[in-house]
Amino acid sequence: MTKITTLLKSAIMNKEYFEEFLSLHEKRIYRYLLGIAKEEQDALDLVQLTFISVFEKFETIEEKTALAYVYRVAHNKAMTFLKKKSRYVDIDPTVMAQITKAPEEEEEVDYSHLTKAISELPPRLAAVIQLQYYEKMSYKEMSESLGISVKAVESLLVRAKRILRKKVLQGKN
Repeated sequence: MTKITTLLKSAIMNKEYFEEFLSLHEKRIYRYLLGIAKEEQDALDLVQLTFISVFEKFETIEEKTALAYVYRVAHNKAMTFLKKKSRYVDIDPTVMAQITKAPEEEEEVDYSHLTKAISELPPRLAAVIQLQYYEKMSYKEMSESLGISVKAVESLLVRAKRILRKKVLQGKN
């Protein structure tokens, strides 16, 4: 009797048969993970993580559900990997070096046009701009301060920003 037939006859897997199980299913799990991860190195890393997890629980896995278990572990590892990967942005280090360099001479920004545009707003619109950007109030605090609903604050801010955008862009031309 070969190891495979012994493996198939046992109800629970033995760690001594893990290497054979691995060689039988490694390529199909790799192809599955490559389809998810899209990059060869990521898929190889995920295969390794998958089979490490499977090895740790190998003696508790039933033979008839072993392959399904491996696919489930592979899927979970891939989803966790993709979630973590999406949190990071790949940026060329040379770009980051340019961003972090301090400017030689700081240019003084002229906000007079913006200040003038705010002063020309109707009082309620100017008030919400003042409270949000200068007083750093939340929508709820602004609504309490002005005696209006949060939705009304949101609406006033949208209108004020739209008017300011138009005025500032007209002033630049």
